[in-house]
Amino acid sequence: MRIRPALLMIVGIFVLAACNLTGTRQTTEDLTPAVDDVQPSGPPTVTINSPQSGDEAVVGEEVLVSATASDERGVTRVQLLANNQIVKTVTSENALGDRTFPVVLDYTPLSTGNVTLEVIAFRGAVASAPASVSITVRQNLAQVTATIDTSTGGLPPIDFNDPTCRALVNVGLNFRTGPGTNYDRITVLAAGTTAPIVGRLGDNSWWQLRVNNRFGWVSSDFTTELGICTGVPVVNPPPSPTVPVSPSATPPPTFTPTTTQTPMPAATETPTPGTPDLVITDFSGEENPVIPSGETEVTEEYTLVISNTGSGGTGQFENGIVISLGGSVVQTLEAGVVGNLGAGESIVLTIDITFDAEGAYSMQASADSNDDIDELSEVNNGAILGVTVSSA
Repeated sequence: MRIRPALLMIVGIFVLAACNLTGTRQTTEDLTPAVDDVQPSGPPTVTINSPQSGDEAVVGEEVLVSATASDERGVTRVQLLANNQIVKTVTSENALGDRTFPVVLDYTPLSTGNVTLEVIAFRGAVASAPASVSITVRQNLAQVTATIDTSTGGLPPIDFNDPTCRALVNVGLNFRTGPGTNYDRITVLAAGTTAPIVGRLGDNSWWQLRVNNRFGWVSSDFTTELGICTGVPVVNPPPSPTVPVSPSATPPPTFTPTTTQTPMPAATETPTPGTPDLVITDFSGEENPVIPSGETEVTEEYTLVISNTGSGGTGQFENGIVISLGGSVVQTLEAGVVGNLGAGESIVLTIDITFDAEGAYSMQASADSNDDIDELSEVNNGAILGVTVSSA
């Protein structure tokens, strides 16, 4: 396998997704806004609505985990872990979080056996007690002895074999007239909603959906794509809404100070540096590469987004990807060195990886892979992406 890292620094929240990929940064903008002056009496809480302990799943088939998190001040992110490995992170756009945060998280098992699924809610660096269920993964449907729960906690069942390109809404999500937060909101789509994807922006950052015969746009960062999405056309967005400016507005008068007294400098305190917290908010790419007929390998591009959700800068840190096949590590890759990542900043690593053999690969990405940075939490630095390679 070969790797070509490229880095791009962005400030704030970075929105990116691709067809047939799993995004990781999700939220609702204003369904249950948090309040800044509430003093929480304890950590966040979270409950898993479905699946239930004892349910069974099949290798390679998505499992939807429906959960509800809450906090007196605001849930800022939710994580799904499978056997202590982070497989999904859902982050709030609202800096204060959401007091009630219903989510639908997806996980695809790659091997048989018992799997403990845990959901943890965060208010900043304060974590909830994990909610957990245990499921059994079978090799195929014929081996399943219990009924597979596909209700996702009361939500409509989803046919994962349907090839229609659809978006599964992971959280309460604004449905807008155009691809941007500056466009008017049509309605709010509830977590678990599915709708056909009929168009996209060229960078796959926004999907155009058809909901109840109404066309609108959602950020792809808050959805999971289902079906075959390779043929979705690029759609030109409508004109951006403009705010009219009154022509009669008179600029305020300019105040010119007349005093000549030189003020004494005020005593200042040296601010205490904050503590960073690195989170992989997106690890995505082609999940089903196909080696072309007559060729011996296939190369695909993968995107890794690392965000500093803490209150201080990081300094230099390294990142890596460990690729396993059949439970054995086949390659350990360097994903690039980051010089510094300030509080609230994100960085994008774009990586070309070449596969030269068929099989079900597990790719585990790690931010700060050498553990050089002292963080608020050391357990949220990873993300896993399953890739199944076949030949034409």
